[in-house]
Amino acid sequence: MFRARIDASLLRECVEAVLAVVDEARLKIGEEAWKVRAVDPANVALVDLELSREAFDEYAFSPPSPPSPSSPPSSPSSSSPQEEGAEEESVGIEIGVDFGKFNDILRSGWRKGTVSIILEDKDKLLVQLDALSYTISLLDVSSLRKEPKIPALEFSTRVVVDADDFKRTIKAAERIGDHIAMGVEGDKFYMEAEGEMETMRFSLRKDELLHLSGSDCRSLFSLEYLAAMAKGISSETLTLFIGTDYPLKMEFEIAEGFGKVIYLLAPRIEAE
Repeated sequence: MFRARIDASLLRECVEAVLAVVDEARLKIGEEAWKVRAVDPANVALVDLELSREAFDEYAFSPPSPPSPSSPPSSPSSSSPQEEGAEEESVGIEIGVDFGKFNDILRSGWRKGTVSIILEDKDKLLVQLDALSYTISLLDVSSLRKEPKIPALEFSTRVVVDADDFKRTIKAAERIGDHIAMGVEGDKFYMEAEGEMETMRFSLRKDELLHLSGSDCRSLFSLEYLAAMAKGISSETLTLFIGTDYPLKMEFEIAEGFGKVIYLLAPRIEAE
């Protein structure tokens, strides 16, 4: 049903991006892309990943045959455009993947080279590098949570930062407390954490950022979740969408621009 080849480092980027939020998820394989959208068990964080077929050295997709109709098909004149569109969108393969096990395989020596991925049925995934091969048992899709919908959110502010600066700040904040505030004051973007005895603040002016637009805002977030997400960020830049007491949306590219990841994180409401 599916056969592909991809650089091992690019594949690891994708797997690690998903693992920042969930260990197991539904992977949708279509004619044009791989897609994963999942929410963590506590419904606090969401990951939405799309990897274009252009990221692969080889991408051979054969959609499963549709089930035989139980009744005679209707005539072309009786089918509506909506029905035809829904039928087209349903074409694809959905499998259940333990991304933790997948990552263990990729970390066991496949840091370089090209990985071949072969799916011949919905129960097993064959992963190969030259003479070395692994067979991964796939999860029952019905045992996994359904794909969540991305809520319609209107963010007041957009900030583009250096990803390494963001990750270093998160790491520093972990030594201070359990939460970090993120916001904008005038022409400055800031991240700050407060503990019992210490405080930390990271602040950059608009001309020191890659982009800053919108209004003043502030929200508080769990450092436990942000630290995990920071490990899944593999790009040089990171786009943040924020508001006051509002979810955080983080967006970045993967696989040399042939893929994109979105993280959503619910806020912690600060006590008055």
